[in-house]
Amino acid sequence: MLVSDVLKKFICAFVVAIVCISFANAADNQGRRVALVIGNGNYQQPLLPKLRNPPNDADDISKVLRGFGFEVIERKNQTLEGMNQAIAEFGSKIGGSEAALFFFAGHGIQSRNQNYLLPVNAKIDSDASIPYQGVNLNQILDEMDNGKSGANIVILDACRNNPMSGKFRSGQSRGLASPGNTPKGTVIIYATDPGNVASDGVGRNGLLTAGLLTAFKGKDLSLDGILTVASAEVEQASGMAQTPYINGPKTLQKKFNFHVTIDPGPREIEKSFWNSMAQSTDASDYEAYLQKYPQGSYSALAENRLKKLKAEQQERIAGTTNNFDGNWAVSVVCEDVQDKGKLARGYSLRFMSEVKDGRLKGQLGQVGQPSSLTIVGTIQADGKADISANGLTGNPDTTLGQLSRGSPYSYKMSGTFTQASGKAVRLNLRPCEATFIKN
Repeated sequence: MLVSDVLKKFICAFVVAIVCISFANAADNQGRRVALVIGNGNYQQPLLPKLRNPPNDADDISKVLRGFGFEVIERKNQTLEGMNQAIAEFGSKIGGSEAALFFFAGHGIQSRNQNYLLPVNAKIDSDASIPYQGVNLNQILDEMDNGKSGANIVILDACRNNPMSGKFRSGQSRGLASPGNTPKGTVIIYATDPGNVASDGVGRNGLLTAGLLTAFKGKDLSLDGILTVASAEVEQASGMAQTPYINGPKTLQKKFNFHVTIDPGPREIEKSFWNSMAQSTDASDYEAYLQKYPQGSYSALAENRLKKLKAEQQERIAGTTNNFDGNWAVSVVCEDVQDKGKLARGYSLRFMSEVKDGRLKGQLGQVGQPSSLTIVGTIQADGKADISANGLTGNPDTTLGQLSRGSPYSYKMSGTFTQASGKAVRLNLRPCEATFIKN
């Protein structure tokens, strides 16, 4: 982790602390605000043009949100793996918070009425590849739904035009699709209408981001006030060719307000810096603290923890995950489940997987075809495993919501392995268990 990243972490954590102090219920999670901000511009596939503004958009929006008391997870030019990791971190922090905000600037695309946000290493050559190369917007909405935040805000400056429009068979491919079911208390903002495309902007920022930055300087800091000013700015800058799309409860837009924070003193800054990383298991956090405060109040404690973490790191390096390497037979069993009065029938799948250097990969059927399933994951030296599954549905009777054949789906699993066997359970939506037997 870079020192600058750590400094950003402690500053945003301090701002959150100051905001909480200003309220009577300072110890309550309801005062917490968490944001995930991603700006992708350095796209690597020739068919996805590089974008100048998204990294700037991420920098500028993050700075403003920190000023309004948000703990900001800021990421730029992320791969698919990096985006998934950031979303998982976001989901782990928003539980019971006052507000959860997700901002994305970059390329977005729709397929089969699903919206996908594209990482910089996306390689898309057909409809079938999109679910595997992009992040489904529903993944972020599911994290927000699970977090039960008081307010969920999703801002997508993500429907830039690109040469891939019109190349797919799934119907409308320009811009983003209208959102389907969203978690309660969620406001979604697109840079322009569904099915339309947005400008990357000729200045430092995309048009929507530029409009938001102007609005944040105004007097009306309600979400409704911010979106009203930002929309007017976008319409004016685009000559009425682009109008932001806003979907969500008007009452929430009027009720939620961005608050200005106060400036802290030096001692409080150091204390908040320490508190933001006091439970960290990352040695670079303590190195950053000691670099900034070599004679600080917590320097002795930081040195002790740094020494311990480095020793543990050496032990991990000396350990190995290749004890799990080899071929594994996989059996996935999902139970019957009731879904809105309808029965989604249980099913079982059997296929082979391979582990190499602690990395798991398995494939059922042909990628991009109905009834296919791909699993990827990592197995740590202690046997703990995190697994992601992506596939296309086969029999609609076995799916939640009776999804049509060939619809994309994804979920995560958590499990434990020994050198001879393993077991993992699905983490959301329905009870499923995967059993692994080493050949």
